[in-house]
Parts: sequence; C-alpha cells; structure tokens
Amino acid sequence: MDPAEEQKQELEILESIYPDELKKINDKEFTIRILLDTESEKKHSVLLHVKYPDNYPEVMPDLDVLVGGNAINLSETIFFDDDDTQLLLNKVIEEAAQNVGMPSIFALTSSLKDEAEILFQDKLNKAQKEYDEMIYKKELEAQKKFIGTKVTPESFKAWREKFRKEMKIDEKLANRFNEIHQGKMTGKEIFEKGLAKGVDEDVNSGDVPSLEKGVEKLEI
Repeated sequence: MDPAEEQKQELEILESIYPDELKKINDKEFTIRILLDTESEKKHSVLLHVKYPDNYPEVMPDLDVLVGGNAINLSETIFFDDDDTQLLLNKVIEEAAQNVGMPSIFALTSSLKDEAEILFQDKLNKAQKEYDEMIYKKELEAQKKFIGTKVTPESFKAWREKFRKEMKIDEKLANRFNEIHQGKMTGKEIFEKGLAKGVDEDVNSGDVPSLEKGVEKLEI
C-alpha cells in the first residue's frame, strides 16, 4: 500500500478513537492529548506530537512528548519536568523502533499512557515519603517540648537553690529575722504583721506562677 494512503487511513482511525484528544495540524502532523489515570482530583495529561515522514510506516514517525497542561492534595503538586518528558520520549521512540513497517501510533499512544502513569505514581510515592519524613521530624521536635528533665537529688537541689535565689527567699528571711530580733518586736506585733509566716505568704500569692513555671519542667 502507498505510504500516503496508509497514513491517511491510520489518521482517520485515530480521529475516531480520540475525537476530543486528537488535534490535527495537517495531513501529516497532529497531537494527541493523553489523560492519565491518577489519584489526583485534577486531570493530568501528556501530549504526544506526531509528524509523518513521507515513507512512514516504513520508517519511524517523528515524535515528541510535551506536558499537556498544568499538572496540578499531594498528588496535585506532582508535575513532569524536562527530564521526565525526555524519559517518556525515549521509551516511545524505543517502542516505535520495534513497530517499523506497520501503523503504530495507537500502540505508541497506549504505551506512553502506561509509562506516564507509572512515572507519575513513582514521583508521587517519592513525594509522599519525603512529606511523611518531614512530618515525623516535626512531631519529634514538638514532642521534645513536652519532655521534662528527670528529677535526681542533684538536679532538684540545683533547681531549689536557683528558685530560692530568684524568689529572694533567703534575703526575705534575713530581713524578717532582723526586724524581729533587732527591733525587739513583741509577740503581738509579730502576729499582727504576720512576719512569722511571711515567706509562705510570698509563695502563696503573686509568686505562685514563678513556682509553677519552675516545677512544671520537672518530671518524676
């Protein structure tokens, strides 16, 4: 059969198979948009560009693979870059070389669809793994904030000394001692001023948040 006649017949068949996807540029050149079956809610596609040489199908067709629209959930962030389209093109060319001598565009289109879906899933799996690792690291960092320091006699002693210093407890006790003994206050005056329990009042009033803040970091 005459190559031109074979090309015409194949193109007519392809137009019936891909009525919406095939865009005819001329009798020897056209594109087929291939929709991929993916987990994404949005449609992903690749575009197969075909140009018939005069002697096709006795020689390979001129082929190119393009990203068909925006490859836009995690799956919606996956897209094909130049390396991906080159990889797909190489596979299509390899397939075309095995079909020299017969009309092959439908077979090439089906093969490209399969390869593109496999590649898409591989990229999605990789992205999912990276995302899971990122979330895991963030969870570990967040968990550290809720893990206190285990209490030992040494750590408690150090915390107690620091707390007493911050609260100026020893200084307040010394001042009250001086007021009581040097000022020679009577028992009634001591009772009325509450100096005998002054430290407890400080701890139980406005300084409680500071105490709680220090204690809450300790883990028994």
